[in-house]
Amino acid sequence: MEYDTGREIRLAGIGMVDGGKADRTTIDGMGKVTGDLDSGKVIVNGQATFKGSVRAASADINGLAGIDGGLRADKCRVEGKLTVEESLEAEEATVNGSLTVHGPCRIGRLLSHGKLQLDALSGDEARLELRGTSSIRELSARFIQASAPSDGLQGWQKLLPLPVVQNRLMAHTIEGEDIFLEHVTASLVRGARVRIGAGCDIGRVEYAERLERHADARVGSEARLA
Repeated sequence: MEYDTGREIRLAGIGMVDGGKADRTTIDGMGKVTGDLDSGKVIVNGQATFKGSVRAASADINGLAGIDGGLRADKCRVEGKLTVEESLEAEEATVNGSLTVHGPCRIGRLLSHGKLQLDALSGDEARLELRGTSSIRELSARFIQASAPSDGLQGWQKLLPLPVVQNRLMAHTIEGEDIFLEHVTASLVRGARVRIGAGCDIGRVEYAERLERHADARVGSEARLA
């Protein structure tokens, strides 16, 4: 995406601005963008509401943002919380926080260290470090890795009555070529090379070449594809 409009949108404090085309859009504080936005860079530092769709070369969300339409970006980075009401399409996305997409989600390379609430995710590579409970109804990618970090608590901290946070991915269907799963609950996992790790509860596994199962994992049934 190339932009050379000579226009820059900047909103500081609390306010509202029209969308349209711009080289750069920066929201510092609490702002609302009316209409569709087509911008080279979109930067949110604070809280923003986009009342249309957003198209950008790069989108950096540092805080809280909601998009009433769809989001299309070459690169997307979320350091906080992003909610997209329609579809999301990106070549690369990094999530350190929370991402919710109510429509289809297509991300070429996804690196997530947080919580995902997605209906359907497709792409080439999905590396998910689960923080809290994530939900992806349909997950499809060439390479899929989902793992849960250790709680990171010191010995004395484990004695405190701290709330228990379950790091888990809930899915209906997971399909890919190379699949490595930990702490995942899914109805069906289908792939060429599949590893079902600790904490998994899988209804059925279908594999073409290789299947590895952790002793702690639960698998209802398995079948090798012809």
